[in-house]
Amino acid sequence: MITYGIMAMVIILLVLFIDLYFVSRKKKRMDKFFGLNKRKDNTHKVGSFLVKFGKDNRKELEQRLKDAGFHTKGLAILYFPFKMILIAIYTIYLLWLNINLMNLALYGCLGILTIVILPDMILDLRKKIVVKRISKNLPYLLDMMAVCVQTGMTIEASFAYLAKELQGFDRNLCYQVKITADSGKIKGIERALNDLSNRLPAPEVSSFVLTIIQNIQYGSSVANILADLAEDMRKMQLLSIEEKMGKLSAKMSIPLILLIMFPIVILILAPGVSQMNFDLGGQL
Repeated sequence: MITYGIMAMVIILLVLFIDLYFVSRKKKRMDKFFGLNKRKDNTHKVGSFLVKFGKDNRKELEQRLKDAGFHTKGLAILYFPFKMILIAIYTIYLLWLNINLMNLALYGCLGILTIVILPDMILDLRKKIVVKRISKNLPYLLDMMAVCVQTGMTIEASFAYLAKELQGFDRNLCYQVKITADSGKIKGIERALNDLSNRLPAPEVSSFVLTIIQNIQYGSSVANILADLAEDMRKMQLLSIEEKMGKLSAKMSIPLILLIMFPIVILILAPGVSQMNFDLGGQL
């Protein structure tokens, strides 16, 4: 039993270090892409390899949780310990089952990989859902911002006002607008809008950000442009729905063939085949 426990712990550590290694490689590629690849000492290399334990990764994890719609503070601190607790409970459960070594290694690898990878996959899926929902509700934001601009508000004042008014409409959209408004007071509205486009990688958000930045740079009237952009987004959403409806008939043909056509063919041919078998048996 002790041998099994030691082997299970070795497997756990191996899986964790593999996961840490791939996270570290991804971080290095991102730093190299954005020109942040600087010379590092040995201490910093160890810290970057154990990226799960560092404060830098904690900030990145906090941002991932916020992008996925979890705005509660302190969740990033509990994220990795929660994984470790689940792994410990799963290991104790496997040892309590008293199974053979092969099954123990198999179940241990599958369970630990699921515990390590599944939460990250859920966060990525949640982020895609949040981005899609915000993109769907973005035309309403453009209409309200166009009204605010027509009343004499600036772009910065419109963001600050809508950050309070959108709380009951869409919590995630309200959070992104609030972050943009607060960041615009410190960094400037243009840089805050670029950060918004990076947080929400969607064509609708990119068009919105580009429109506002062009208005800031060239001083053109933005109210009518925002209203037209909102109308174009609604038309694009309508075309997307029509496209999905057009593909629905082709997708429904597969269950139609499998569940209706084949049973009907069998029902038609079955009496003739059974009668043929009966006649052949009688002749023999």
